[in-house]
Amino acid sequence: MEEKKLTMKDYVLETPEYVLNNIAHSSELTASLVQEFLAGNYQRILLVACGSSYNGCLCARSYLHHILGIRVDLLSPFTFVHYEDEFDEHDLILVVSQSGRSTNSIEALQLIRQRGCRAIGITGNTESPFKDICDLTVDWGVGIEKVGMVTKGVVTLALYLMLFGLEAACASGKITEQEKECWKEEMRKTVDAHRELQASSFAFIQTHQKDLLSMHNVWVVSAGTNLSTAVEAALKIDESVKVHASAYEVEEFLHGPEYPLNPDYTVIFYDSNDDRSSDRIHQVYHAVKTVTDRAYIITDRETDDPDAIRTNVHVHQLVNPLAYLAAAPLLAEYVQETKHTDRHPLNEPFRDLIQTKAK
Repeated sequence: MEEKKLTMKDYVLETPEYVLNNIAHSSELTASLVQEFLAGNYQRILLVACGSSYNGCLCARSYLHHILGIRVDLLSPFTFVHYEDEFDEHDLILVVSQSGRSTNSIEALQLIRQRGCRAIGITGNTESPFKDICDLTVDWGVGIEKVGMVTKGVVTLALYLMLFGLEAACASGKITEQEKECWKEEMRKTVDAHRELQASSFAFIQTHQKDLLSMHNVWVVSAGTNLSTAVEAALKIDESVKVHASAYEVEEFLHGPEYPLNPDYTVIFYDSNDDRSSDRIHQVYHAVKTVTDRAYIITDRETDDPDAIRTNVHVHQLVNPLAYLAAAPLLAEYVQETKHTDRHPLNEPFRDLIQTKAK
């Protein structure tokens, strides 16, 4: 019997189960990295990652800073190696790659070892080349994900980093056991929101088929932690639908990027769900709808707007991405599987010329 071809949708649907399991086993899952953090007297966390792993780190960065109270930076491996390579033994440098095969991440680990610092890799594949380079190789608990446009990996990576910060904060006395459990309950709530956003996305697809199948220029707009969700959403549309998509912070969107706006553009808004920018996001969303009918919003507000994808579950804005990452891959997967979108023929030889993965 021929093995079923898995798509992004399959992995989105199984993500909640992994989130709940990883929260339940948080202490064991993060133990080695928490021990490293406590033993090293680190003053800064530096996350080094590319692609969806970069976006997963971006989703967790604000939470890590909040819960640990230390500086958390994020760089791409190429920039880290060639331009911003100032680090020392007081920096906990975490190089992240789901496959463990990204050549630029491997180069970053080699540089760290050359400088005499601890090379720590976080990956979904502990049998990858990471194991031969790292002083410590950490499995973030993603399981298997065979589709290149990863989805489950982004959510479980963001969750892993949040859980690491949470367990480290508790172990170092920054928060109490009771506070830790409150945060875990908030993370568990994201599972309910994730499932509701799945259902709402499927309903949205049924009523917006023509618009989705004719997308060709896309903006994704948000603020706060869901700006990281918007960045990942744009990447998923790029990878799957094979059209140009860009992500912008809501105010930055108004200072130049909106100039090309016309009725052919698609603009997807992610509500921040906080009192600092939510109203502004909704204001801009409704203003954009005066130009294009292809404006949509993902929110937890009560609304009968047919262009909204929504959940009734309100979660703390620092853990927003764990839920809101559900929507865009489902929309992108629908277009990809319906239109059979693929790279331009000239793109294939281009990719053959550029190596990005180790064997």
